[in-house]
Amino acid sequence: MNYNRKRSLSKFFSKLDIRVLLVFIILILMAFFFFFFQYYRHIDCRQVYFTIEAERKQVGEIIGFKDQTPNARSWKWDFGDKTEKRFEKDPLHKYEKPGVYTITLEVNGSCVFQRILEIRDLGRLVDSTKIPKIIAPTVVEVGQNIEFYYKYRGEAFSWEWSFGETGQLDNTSEFPVYSYSTPGIKRVTFVINGDVTHISSKDIFVKPRKLINTKIKDTAYTVEKAAELFTLPKGTPQKDPMEEFMRYIPGVPLETPVQKKIREIEENKAPDISENQFQLLLLDVAKQSKTKEDFSKYTCGNYEFPVIKNNKNIMRFSEFCENIQNKKIKIESLRLTRNNKNCIEGFTIKYKVKKGFIWIYD
Repeated sequence: MNYNRKRSLSKFFSKLDIRVLLVFIILILMAFFFFFFQYYRHIDCRQVYFTIEAERKQVGEIIGFKDQTPNARSWKWDFGDKTEKRFEKDPLHKYEKPGVYTITLEVNGSCVFQRILEIRDLGRLVDSTKIPKIIAPTVVEVGQNIEFYYKYRGEAFSWEWSFGETGQLDNTSEFPVYSYSTPGIKRVTFVINGDVTHISSKDIFVKPRKLINTKIKDTAYTVEKAAELFTLPKGTPQKDPMEEFMRYIPGVPLETPVQKKIREIEENKAPDISENQFQLLLLDVAKQSKTKEDFSKYTCGNYEFPVIKNNKNIMRFSEFCENIQNKKIKIESLRLTRNNKNCIEGFTIKYKVKKGFIWIYD
């Protein structure tokens, strides 16, 4: 009986096509792979969440979106304004029109989370880097001459000063000197190149002039010591040792408050770098010989400022550096944006990437 059973099994396996067996094994492996892939991508949809980083939530403002979902590995953003979908983790976006928008985030291709964002039209955005900084003391005295200075990123060819006392334009020189005739709080306003949208202002408290008591006591002069006590002793006159010592001490002029303020601003400024030099550093990043940390002294340690590339995409500088690594790029134009400390806080770039034998916009 056992012999017949073994013989029938051997006949069955001899007739079984090896290709059928291979297909069966492949199907089992594919099933295991699909199971583990789904398990790896699985997240709890109740934990999907993202935050919105915006100062004023207005038209033209660059708004940051940050995903907070644990175990998220793929993202699909829809900003509700019919623009292209974005697929990075923490994108930047700018709305061109006011309205109420529904932001949709799809995580790992399965979980969806939505938030409502209202964008308002608050007028034209003011670029803080174009506002001049007035350098002047905050407390002065009536009749005191005040020297006014300023700091400005850019070329200046006209200056309009109003010192808050006459209610009109007071001076058109670059570094004026002015003295107040009345006490109180005076608001100084300053406009460069006639750009009233970037007007600068500063409040100065003017104190009343100190009164000097000129009343003379009605008393007769009393001799305190006899005149003989003030006569010099006989002999060769001797020099005062302190007078001789003081001759060899170099005089050091005292630093005025305005000079001190200008020096502090200059010392805290980031070093200058031209746009051509910045382009060369970016090319080194593409060649992987430089990293974002090599820009630290020019960006004041900030790597998360916005980059507008090819007039269509906005991303953080750290993501941009990762995006261009190990690519052949050709930069057509670059424009840097700096703050009043000369730190780079954004730039616009137009460049191409070589794909095969042709150059295309990335």
